[in-house]
Amino acid sequence: MKQRWKKIASLMLVTICAFSLTACGKKEETAAYQQITDDMVSNCAEVSQSAVESLAGFDDETLNQMTANRDTFTRLAVSAWMDQENELGKYEEMGTPTTDIDREEGQVTVDIPAKFDKGDAEIKVVFNYSSDYDQMVPAYMTISEVETTGMKLNGAAVNTVMGVGCVFVVLIFLIFVISLFKYVGKIGQKETAPKAAPAPAPAVPAAPVEEDLTDDLELVAVISAAIAASENTSTDSFVVRSIKKVNRSKWQRA
Repeated sequence: MKQRWKKIASLMLVTICAFSLTACGKKEETAAYQQITDDMVSNCAEVSQSAVESLAGFDDETLNQMTANRDTFTRLAVSAWMDQENELGKYEEMGTPTTDIDREEGQVTVDIPAKFDKGDAEIKVVFNYSSDYDQMVPAYMTISEVETTGMKLNGAAVNTVMGVGCVFVVLIFLIFVISLFKYVGKIGQKETAPKAAPAPAPAVPAAPVEEDLTDDLELVAVISAAIAASENTSTDSFVVRSIKKVNRSKWQRA
């Protein structure tokens, strides 16, 4: 238990060291870029490395206790460290830090490459200049995973597959919509087409007209007598049923 509190105290001392680079006391307010010195920048890098080493030495129980700390930088640093352990695993080692100075904003950013069990990460610690104490004050810490070439290729492949898949889905949908146009035309024709006229009833064949011989009785009697005379028989031996007109030319030939 004593060792845990010693570790917590060491992290707090690291934070306090950022305020003790030069003599404490309020200085005359001037532009921030005029106050940031090379010694301050170097001290920011050392404080950042010490903070990373301190966080790496704490166990999970101690880190959970430190999340209730009133110091904003400590809470943010511990939260970022616990989040990265869930994604990248345990800390192994750190590389050489680099610094970026923004004198107009009075800000120093320390970038530390670090190696974890499941991949590499970049630890970024940001310091702001305090004109009240003429010190660089740690503001926050972030830890982000460094994308490897394989991860970038994997992400590019996923994006490509998703893009091609979306294109095919849209094309299939358009083909389906276009295929429905022929049914839309048929529906319109059915609604506007006039009703077909009923088929005409079949014609009833006319009944054959029988020849009326009542007015030609005299002609029938004459013809019957002529036939009976030519055949040397009586008119009772045959019956005249119909009389047809014959072309005269045939009689002339006979």
